[in-house]
Amino acid sequence: MGGLATTDSVDAVRIERLAKRYGDAVALDGLDLRVARGCMFGLLGPNGAGKTSAVSILTTLARATSGNAWLLGHDVALEPAAVRASLGIVFQEASLDPELTGREHLDLQARLYHLPDRRPRVAEMLALAGLEDRADRIVRTYSGGMRRRLEIARGLLHRPPVLFLDEPTLGLDVRARARIWEHIRILHREEGTTVFLTTHSMEEADRLCERVAVIDRGRCVVTGTPAELKADLGGDVIGLVVERPEDARRALEATPWVRNPEIDGPRIRIALRDAAQRLPALVDALRDSGIVELTLHRPTLEDVFLHHTGHSFEPDSASE
Repeated sequence: MGGLATTDSVDAVRIERLAKRYGDAVALDGLDLRVARGCMFGLLGPNGAGKTSAVSILTTLARATSGNAWLLGHDVALEPAAVRASLGIVFQEASLDPELTGREHLDLQARLYHLPDRRPRVAEMLALAGLEDRADRIVRTYSGGMRRRLEIARGLLHRPPVLFLDEPTLGLDVRARARIWEHIRILHREEGTTVFLTTHSMEEADRLCERVAVIDRGRCVVTGTPAELKADLGGDVIGLVVERPEDARRALEATPWVRNPEIDGPRIRIALRDAAQRLPALVDALRDSGIVELTLHRPTLEDVFLHHTGHSFEPDSASE
């Protein structure tokens, strides 16, 4: 299948029935996905869900076993040069030379892309990354957060319409992670770039992304805004740990206002409207189940994942 016309109405990313296998391991299993232009989009899933495989195919670093993918209307398999010219990428693993300065990294990238406004663009990106005062120091002296900001600046230097960020805050501490999140928001706002973010961090997806797709074992299980996905659960979430799960299952089946409880061994999650008011009646219904632990909280994306997959947010055995 050839490329689509590149117009403002064309999706930034479009994937249809994408599959990727590594021997007997299935990384992608018929993935379908669409990302609108200008969106801050998150592909959310545990390690091993297929996120990195999807990005590798979209950025022409790997070939799909089957299926189709387009970036800004360009067929990823048939038009790799056009695809590469349209994207920037920040890899999960650091790819900076520790003996070059921040300015040298960006200047080299500008030369590789033959940017006519090389020096002012490098200065602009150093400022946007908050690295003006460290621009001429070697990267070996940078903190982890500073290196990540430099890598993101490098990925955006040539003004790509689409920027891929693969686990951008992996391994950073809480403070550095918060700074990177704010940095990504500013870059997205000021550069107008479509950002395609992969993450296994629920908090990262919730705070950064306008839309998310939840991926599990190589398939997209649900898409929407974080707020929509959490609201669709239908109320607050009650979490329980019980000593006798089968007694709890029977009790819940006999409680008409409890619908679709998620029972995983001794752990139970129940989404309820007016959960605080219903709590005493629920505890009474489960009195013979041996309640060990009980929590009440607003829905999270982890609750969304569990609701749509039937299992907790743990890595599976598939290769990324």
